[in-house]
Amino acid sequence: MPTDTAKLDVEAALDLLSTSGPLAKHLKGFEARHEQKEMMRNVVDAFNGDHVALIEAGTGTGKSLAYLIPALLWAAETGERTVVSTNTITLQEQLLQKDIPLICKALNLSLKAVLVKGMHNYVCMRKLSDAQQELLLVSPQEVEELQKIEVWQASTQEGSRSSLPFAPSAATWERVSAENDACNRNNCSYYQQCHFFKARRQASEAQILIVNHHLLFADLAYRAENGNFKDQAILPPYTRIILDEAHNIEDIATDYFASRISQFDLMRLTARLTTEKKGQVSGKLPFLKEKIANHYRNDFSADITSILNRLAMDLPGLKRDLLHQAHETFGAFFEFTQSAQPISVDEHPTAESKLRILPYHHTHKFWKEQLVPSSKLLCESILRYAQALVALVNDLKQRKDAALDEQIKAVCFEVSTLAARLEEASSVLARFTAAEFPPDKVRWIEMQHFKTMINTTLVDADLDISKILAGQLFSQFSTIVLCSATLTTNQQFHFIRQRLGLTSSHLPERQIKEYIYHSPFDFQKQALLAIPTDIAEPTASSFVHDASEKIWQIIQSSRGNAFVLFTSYTMLKTCFDKLEARLKEHRFHPLKQGDDDRQTLLNKFKATNYSVLFGTDSFWEGVDVAGDALRCVIIVKLPFKVPSDPLIQARSEAITAQGGDAFMDYSLPQAIVKFKQGFGRLIRHQKDRGCIICLDTRLLTKRYGKFFLNSLPKCQQFFVPSNELQTHMQEFYRKTHFLTKTQ
Repeated sequence: MPTDTAKLDVEAALDLLSTSGPLAKHLKGFEARHEQKEMMRNVVDAFNGDHVALIEAGTGTGKSLAYLIPALLWAAETGERTVVSTNTITLQEQLLQKDIPLICKALNLSLKAVLVKGMHNYVCMRKLSDAQQELLLVSPQEVEELQKIEVWQASTQEGSRSSLPFAPSAATWERVSAENDACNRNNCSYYQQCHFFKARRQASEAQILIVNHHLLFADLAYRAENGNFKDQAILPPYTRIILDEAHNIEDIATDYFASRISQFDLMRLTARLTTEKKGQVSGKLPFLKEKIANHYRNDFSADITSILNRLAMDLPGLKRDLLHQAHETFGAFFEFTQSAQPISVDEHPTAESKLRILPYHHTHKFWKEQLVPSSKLLCESILRYAQALVALVNDLKQRKDAALDEQIKAVCFEVSTLAARLEEASSVLARFTAAEFPPDKVRWIEMQHFKTMINTTLVDADLDISKILAGQLFSQFSTIVLCSATLTTNQQFHFIRQRLGLTSSHLPERQIKEYIYHSPFDFQKQALLAIPTDIAEPTASSFVHDASEKIWQIIQSSRGNAFVLFTSYTMLKTCFDKLEARLKEHRFHPLKQGDDDRQTLLNKFKATNYSVLFGTDSFWEGVDVAGDALRCVIIVKLPFKVPSDPLIQARSEAITAQGGDAFMDYSLPQAIVKFKQGFGRLIRHQKDRGCIICLDTRLLTKRYGKFFLNSLPKCQQFFVPSNELQTHMQEFYRKTHFLTKTQ
């Protein structure tokens, strides 16, 4: 899709990164990096040539400057807008608060960049006003939180949840947050002051939009639904996209485009309409009833009496029927999973067990005689309630009482919105239990275990999102740059290209270029990779005991300041319980994922010497600990995903059915990318040093081990018994201690 826009001067752009260039004058300690300059050349080429670029740039390459400078220069030259999409808020804040201001100042560019957040991140002034009128109908805790939000709202410039001085409960924020389908837009009396629309107006004036991947997919889905890739949608129009942290794209897109319904979803939806706690009734319907009663001051006509009776008796009755049937139906789904052997539960506080639904399940006697009839009854209950809500709102509108309409139009709009969501929930449930079994879908039942109950969720996801991404993303925009420190496996892009639809079959007319830039860090000097050879394989019954002992020995050698990365929370907890007392006795500071939120744990780890953090999935990536605060990373097992996970299983079967090798083509590349992320936690800066210890001997005993090792930066490697490993580690720390003195 060639454009007639002007071209950037590649050499002039590269001169900006020279030691005598403007960036060197404005950035203390700036160093010209060959890898960074070459990556910038590739990005300029992608902008000039209207093509897709896949770029793996190792840690320390300086990839953010390498793609931001071309995007800003392009905006200055052509006026075209670029979207920069990332997975983490940390990177978004770095781009907006540090990198872009630096570039604009150094290059004397007068351009605007904004962080665009999803609508739910903003307080809705209309909903907050309504909530203030409902204070008598809510709990004391919610009253206190709403009053704090009211005080904050009076002075906030941004109106975003992230600027709140406290963390409100999910229920309170849901009560006051902006929502797309519950928004009156320019018909709202608060439209001009609305924080969300102020932010969108700022976005429409910006040349660089920084978003997260979820918001980008929301915008793309909206554009695809409306057949509009040129004009305003959720985001203002844009022609160029940079996807940083692009290794997450498939997982996030799959999650975004999946349909789901759970018992909690229905409970939350109906609770917004009406709920009762300790004899206190709250919600939109009691509020509406109170407004109508006060307006007519007990002078009720027959039709108003009918409406009030529906609010007082009919609708609560329909809600009770719905919740009772939801309890029955989701209970039946849970019962079905117990007889059909779901995946065992990993005992994380929010762990889930899953059962994939296959065609033969539809022939199961319990499915046919219990689940399908019960689901049908629940669909009918949901629709009866939703239709009664819609009828109520329509009857109120037909009265044409202008004074009353003014008082209740906002709450009626919200009731209609919630009714529409209920109808959609009914459709999702009906599709999930339908006899038709689309070959391009995978369905499963999730059970999330809490202390007091189990939440059952039904999920319907796309088996392959490559066609969606090719159609809605890669074929629609002039330039798309995908970059990450971990895009390749065994130095090849084949895996990610297949998974994302970056193939000639999906995109026959698109030019796709590939580039790999290794980290400029001296891994031979800064890092040691080791595997103790005297440990049981992960499949052995003694592995957890052996791993715990090896972790203890390694932590003694590193003197703490270590991450211990697990693939299972159950194993993490077992090892932690075995080691916690011993660690404390020797004045180490053990920290365990699940005991606090991720950022708090990370802050404690950074602030406390001799800390040891036991983490699972979220600590394998997106975590940056500089200097000697982190000098050891222990990878307990190779990060293969659970093969019986419904999505993994279904995709593996599809690959096999097409004549591929599911392990080599899917499971192994996924694990390698994750392994590289875990490895990448350690060396983040030129003065970092440390040991990466993997306790999984399959790296040595299995043929595929070489693919993991070939995917890593070249560093010192030792595959030796534990006593020798301790000697090598101690010698490594002694020889590299000088690095810690030059931070």
